[in-house]
Amino acid sequence: MNQNCFIIYLSRMILFRYILFFLSLFLFDNLLAASNEKSKSANNSDLNYLQGVYERGVNFGEQGDILKSFTTLDSLRTAKLTAENSLIKSRGMLYLALSSLKQGNYKYATVYSDLALFFGKDSLSTNELISVYEIMISCYGKLNNKSKATQYVNLKKAIEDSLSSAKIQFEVDSLKQLVEEQKLKFLNDSIQKNKQQLLNLKEETKTNNNNFILYISIFIITLIAIVVLVISLKKKNKIIQKEILTPNDISKPQNNSVKQSNSLVDKIDRVELVFIRAEVLGEYGNKKTVIKIISDYNTQLPLIIKNLDEAITTNDNEPIINALSYLKPYLTAFGMSATLAMLNEVEAEAPTEKTTKLLSRVFQIRNHIRRAHDETKALSDMLG
Repeated sequence: MNQNCFIIYLSRMILFRYILFFLSLFLFDNLLAASNEKSKSANNSDLNYLQGVYERGVNFGEQGDILKSFTTLDSLRTAKLTAENSLIKSRGMLYLALSSLKQGNYKYATVYSDLALFFGKDSLSTNELISVYEIMISCYGKLNNKSKATQYVNLKKAIEDSLSSAKIQFEVDSLKQLVEEQKLKFLNDSIQKNKQQLLNLKEETKTNNNNFILYISIFIITLIAIVVLVISLKKKNKIIQKEILTPNDISKPQNNSVKQSNSLVDKIDRVELVFIRAEVLGEYGNKKTVIKIISDYNTQLPLIIKNLDEAITTNDNEPIINALSYLKPYLTAFGMSATLAMLNEVEAEAPTEKTTKLLSRVFQIRNHIRRAHDETKALSDMLG
């Protein structure tokens, strides 16, 4: 009896272990399948997949199926942002912003425009960036948010100004190339003419040896004259590099000018100022010194902005930093600490960052100094 009980007990133990084994195997298979499914889902976020999502969403929109277009393109928003897919994500948000604007959903349009700028800050083309700003201007105009609308108007204008400068530069380069071609043609004609003169000279020397030295002298003189003429033409046609004059040293305020500066600060403070700090500019304590600083700034600023715009078109950080560096003494004197801090950030990041990543801040600095120019003109009229 005891032996039968033992056998039954042993059989049950073996059966229990087999059940545990198969249960463990079943759980393992399920976990492995779930892992594969997650891996497959992760692969769906690659560039080809996102491109397909974008194209499907645009096709739905063109076919008039707004809901499918919205849900399809909005799924791009949740994909993990990478350098490779940033342009696709940004264009998807831009398409949704345009669709929302057409339907009169201005708040949605601003949200998707912000996302387009966030995703595509380093990858959107200039025309696409202008399109985003135009959407923002329209939406904030409809929403009666004038300050925001003005902000994007200024950003759009800054880009258009830089494009205009680039167009002018292209025309200048084309003109320069034409001048060089004309110079080369003139030189070739002169060489051919001199060759013919040399041949004629040789023929004449055969018939009249007595005039050989005279003809050689004439040829040499003619050749020297041509060389001098070519050098003169090169000097006349050489593009003069525009250099900004180094701003005069702005002496720091003296401690003994505090009383005088208080009255000057009160006078400066009568003008409505946004960027210039009256308490900083007034610390110089001398009306004549302040007028001199303002006069220098108003004189130098057009040339600084022109050189800055030309530097932007080169897509090279070094000339941009060189152009901005002339602003530092004036920004310090005007108390424009936020603008100066932004300039220092651009200067610090310039050695390692792409020009396109710096441009938004460069355009902001450009806008600030132009606004400050309006304020200095008002101050100049007041201080007279």
